[in-house]
Formats: sequence, C-alpha cells, structure tokens
Amino acid sequence: MAATTIRISRKRKELIAQYATAAISLYGVISVNEFVEVFNHYEEAHTTAEEASLALIRLARTDDVEYSVFGGIISAPEFQPDFDDYEDNVRYIRNAQRGKPRYLPSKEEFLKYVDLSYREPEKPYAELKAYILKHKLTTRGEGIEGVDGDLIDLHEMIQFGVAVRDELDYFTSVGYRYKDMDEAMGLFNLVTNAHNHTRMYDNNGFTPEEMVDLLRGPKRKPSPKAPPML
Repeated sequence: MAATTIRISRKRKELIAQYATAAISLYGVISVNEFVEVFNHYEEAHTTAEEASLALIRLARTDDVEYSVFGGIISAPEFQPDFDDYEDNVRYIRNAQRGKPRYLPSKEEFLKYVDLSYREPEKPYAELKAYILKHKLTTRGEGIEGVDGDLIDLHEMIQFGVAVRDELDYFTSVGYRYKDMDEAMGLFNLVTNAHNHTRMYDNNGFTPEEMVDLLRGPKRKPSPKAPPML
C-alpha cells in the first residue's frame, strides 16, 4: 500500500511554527513529543508528533524560521544541528531540564515569546540599566552598541545558565569601570537580581527564584494549638 500523504494547510503550519518558535525561546530545546504536549495544552485542535514534525520541516523549506528540527528535537538558533557542539549542548540542557516542571503561562503570554527578543520579567533589567547610566559605569551610553546591547548579551548568558561571576566578568571585559567597592557591589547585586529573575533553558522556562519556590513545595500552615486542658 502507498503511504498516505498528510496534507497540512499553510495556516496550520504557520500556527504550529509560532508555537515552536515560542517554545524554543523559552526552553531552548524541546523534544517533538514534549512540544505536542505544549501545543495541545493551548489549542483545542490538537496536533500529533507526525503532523508537528512535517509542518515544521515543510515550512522551513519555504520560509525563514528561527527553530531547527533534528533527531526528534526542536532547538533554538543557538543550537544548530550543523554546529560542532550541537550534541553536547543539547545533551547538557536536556539533562538539566530532566525532572523539572515546565513553565506554561497563559496562551497570550506564551505567544509573546514568538518574538525572540521578548524578555519577562523586564523590571530587573530596567533597574540594572538605570543604575549603569546613573553611575556612568560605561561611556558607550544607551542603544544596541551600548548598555542595551550589553543587557541583551547578559540575558542570553543567563538563559544559557552562565554563572553570576562570569556575567560580571563580561561587564569588566567590555570596559565597565567602578569608582569604589560600593559601586561595584551595587552592580553585583543588580546582576544577581537579574540572574535570579530570568527565564532559563535549564529550568524549562522558570526563573531560578521560581524554581527554588517550586522545589520547596507549598508552605505548610502551622498546626493549630491543642485547646487547653480544663
């Protein structure tokens, strides 16, 4: 018998691709089977692993897309299958994600991650930027060639799970200078705060602070005191 050809409308392919782009923006890498669970969580017209894979691969042939599909894994632009370190990086992230819950915000919020530059929560980065400009820690000012570009780089480093000390070394390497220890500690505290409130690939989209709260579990209420003996 001849194999049945699955017909997928362009609108359907684009919808599946939107979800794939948002997924890799939040999680970095995700298996096709896991992606199906995510898609079906939000959409009533469910997909299957076969349809999702075909839709993503077919659209990639005709359109510029942000994701890659290889060996049952959907990955972000940083993890291209033809990169030498692809397998090592995917293995590392998949191992770090194992056993952790997946961040699944509202549908409206999830689809904002179709824009790979979307960053939430934004407040820690706004506070860090204001501090850098106020204390004139760099002479390059605002913009993509200045502070804003540095914060994009910081966000990407945190997504990858880079340690805070290495994030601070980055600022030194691009010319940030501090007049005293208090100023340096101010930057340290704000970088640490941004780190703890950034959605990370290793945490399936949760921030480090959220992950700590999840691992602690629900707070138990203290047991009521026994009534006094009469």
